[in-house]
Amino acid sequence: MITSDGGQNKVALVTGASRGIGAACALRLAAQGYAVAVNFARSGHEAESVVKQIRADGGRAVAIRADVGAEGAGEELVGETVRRLGPPLVVVNNAGVQRSRAMIRQPREEFDQMLDINVRGAWSVTRAALPHMYDADWGRVVFVSSVLGATGGPGDTGYGASKGALLAMSKSLALEVSRRNITANAVLPGTILTDIVTDVDPAVLEANIAAIAARRGGEPEEVAAVVAFLCSQDASYVSGAEVVVHGGGWLTLPPSK
Repeated sequence: MITSDGGQNKVALVTGASRGIGAACALRLAAQGYAVAVNFARSGHEAESVVKQIRADGGRAVAIRADVGAEGAGEELVGETVRRLGPPLVVVNNAGVQRSRAMIRQPREEFDQMLDINVRGAWSVTRAALPHMYDADWGRVVFVSSVLGATGGPGDTGYGASKGALLAMSKSLALEVSRRNITANAVLPGTILTDIVTDVDPAVLEANIAAIAARRGGEPEEVAAVVAFLCSQDASYVSGAEVVVHGGGWLTLPPSK
């Protein structure tokens, strides 16, 4: 029997969950009692590390490899989640790729890759999971976007466009499914101290942090806390929202070279 919060079928699927924000979301949801499908595309060792940590804390988790941007990957990923854990009633679309380059120098292949993973991947995974949410008359979908999806940024015309698409996708989906006790929301992280951010030029990172009211970068766990709330029964009346996690300041970047 499915209760108002998913009952015994508390299964969450987190894409791009081998590290950073995705890993933090997987760990946080596991701590709240969800069995978690930890999706990864290449970082299998890191994904297994997340799974081991969840299991060590008494939770259930499996690592599932899938490149969400590939044809048919969404259906395969959800199907494997159902087979190994049960139907996912919570989907966190975190998988993404960023290729920062001025538009005049960006090859079409990079732009297509961002659309495939960031947009088509989120769409296909969510679409594959929705029938299970309909059957349960309950579900949660979270799209991990970016402040660049709202503001844009130099060197990120493609990335910003892909993350902006998630904002429209989230709002449109919310209008389609809210009467079924399913919510759809977007989270917009700013400068979060993942390895992708900390590996950039220190001067660029310093400039980003200088534009933040909190004068520091955020931690993946701070984003995960927001995601976990949106996935909870407490957030049942929150749908179509854009929740910005940026320390009080919009991300700014120096012009691309």
